[in-house]
This record gives sequence, C-alpha cells and structure tokens, in this order.
Amino acid sequence: MARETLNQKALTLPKRRLRVGRDATEPPKPEFLHREIVSYYALSSFRASSEALHEFREIVSVDGETVTAAAGARSKLAEKISGHDDKTRKALLADFEKASLAVTATDFGQLILLFTKRNLAKYDFALRGSALVGADRAMLVDFHQSGGAEALRVSGPGKEAREPLSGQLWIREAGSVPLRIMLETSRREHSRKIRDEARVDYEAKSDGLVLPVSVVYRRFVDDELHVEAIYQYSDWQPVTAK
Repeated sequence: MARETLNQKALTLPKRRLRVGRDATEPPKPEFLHREIVSYYALSSFRASSEALHEFREIVSVDGETVTAAAGARSKLAEKISGHDDKTRKALLADFEKASLAVTATDFGQLILLFTKRNLAKYDFALRGSALVGADRAMLVDFHQSGGAEALRVSGPGKEAREPLSGQLWIREAGSVPLRIMLETSRREHSRKIRDEARVDYEAKSDGLVLPVSVVYRRFVDDELHVEAIYQYSDWQPVTAK
C-alpha cells in the first residue's frame, strides 16, 4: 500500500453563464480545469477474477478538502481489499472515477506484471538501443501485443476504451531490472484522432520488490493535449487488516 498524489488537468468547456455584448455571440472557449486527489493506493483483485490485479484507492482529499482522515483511509482500504466483497471493491473504483476530471486512466502501476515469463509469448520484441535513466544505463526494447486479452483501459464519461498494448521497455543493464514502461495507442473516433500516451517509472526496493514511483498519462485529440494526469507514489508499506 502507498500514498498516491494525483495532479490532473483536463480541457473542458466552462460552465454556462449569462453573457452580454460581443462575448454573447462567440462560443465559449475550452479551458483547463485542475484537480489534486490524494489517496491510499493498493493492488488487489476481484473475487470473481482473482488472476487479474487492479488498482484500488481510498480517497483522503480532493483539492485540499478532506474526504477521509489519512489514518482512517489507510485502515479502511486495507479492510476492503482484504475482504471478499466485490461490491465494495467496485464502489472504490466508482468513487475514484467520480472524483476525477473527464478521462480516468487506471491500472498502470502493475504494467510490469504483463511481462512475466508465461506472458512473453503474447508480445513481439525488438531491441532499439540504450539510454540513461538518471545514472542508470538501460536497454530500450520495443514491444507490440500479438495475443492475449490484456488491454489499455481508459474510462471516459459513459464509455470505456480498451486498446491492444504497444510501447517500449527500459531495462537496467546491470541486473536487468525494469526501470520504465512507455505505452502509446491511437484510434479514430468519427473524424478525430485520439492518442493516449503513458509512462510508468519503477524503483527496485531493498527487499527485491519493483514498485511504481510515478505514472504520467496524457491524451491528445488531433495532436492537442486534452488530459494530463501525473500520479506520484510514496510511503510503501505492507497491507495489514484488522
């Protein structure tokens, strides 16, 4: 379990208001709204599909307004994900989507689990070269999904997009530890081109676990930024439920 801070901005039309003069004849221009959501975050699964991990959050605050005290949020989340009630888990997902602006990008933190040994046959790989991630030299490996049901899940108002996975792995040459996963997918909706991009940075802990440090997600519509979400993680601790 970790403390997660999400800073999100989304391009939206302003609320309708009475206008006079020249402004009344011009359509309102989209503007960015900003939101900060602080939560406790953990990975768990639904009882009906225990093989698939999902991200669950108990919200602490939205734009500085307390929803649940931090200590209470931690214990509530631990109890909910340690139990056997899928309805409670689904409510956690719904609460987070409701608090977020526009598009909600989730289930990025565990992308590393897509590349377990048994899943490697689902992807095509190609070595691109090498680069630095901080002070670490990393191998850059392109990948493209060729099989399996895994997909990029991005939820918007009233709909959900699921796209095959492709992108790039950054693997530390010393010890072959994954440092970064980058994804990109694009599609057409009517006459518009939608492009989703994501970058997940990982860190190897002293106990051998490889855990997310940050996630950066962006959506472009006809090459114009419409949504940006930056997730940051800290204070990783084992889950303990009473």
